Amino acid sequence: MIKASELTAIGAIVKPHGVKGEMVISMRDDRIDIGRTECIVMDMDGIYVPFFIENVRQKGRESFIISIDGINSDTKASEFTGKTVYALRDRMAATSDDDADDGFYASDLIGFKALKPDGSTTGTITDIEDSTLNVLAIILTADGRTVYMPLAEEFITDIDPDSRTITFDAPEGIESL
Repeated sequence: MIKASELTAIGAIVKPHGVKGEMVISMRDDRIDIGRTECIVMDMDGIYVPFFIENVRQKGRESFIISIDGINSDTKASEFTGKTVYALRDRMAATSDDDADDGFYASDLIGFKALKPDGSTTGTITDIEDSTLNVLAIILTADGRTVYMPLAEEFITDIDPDSRTITFDAPEGIESL
């Protein structure tokens, strides 16, 4: 039986993500590498229960999308919303300084100006759609249209965090940017 003294709170389940049982977890401690953590623990009616992680992917600086073994529907995933997530102290996978990633996340692009290869402005990224495998930038154009642009390396020619711009070379089939 798992005891509270063996646990450290590392985050909370924010909400279900999609319809296949994935959940968004907000991490409280950026020193914990959830991707290398074997299991998480949650309080289920007064009993600490381990849940084994199947898959983890980054959503933002402090949030991740996780899949847990045996949870395969949005209905089941919604039962975990708001629950504190714990890790077993003796099995916590800490991020070393060597692994620290001050990387750039898709959510960081919200508010960036989307540019064409010729430097003209297309619009502004208003949101990121990451509920599917293909992450999309949602761009509001100057004339009020909404354009969905894949955030794929082959379509991005430049990202300038200082000027808050991103240059896309739109593939065939994407509405003219």
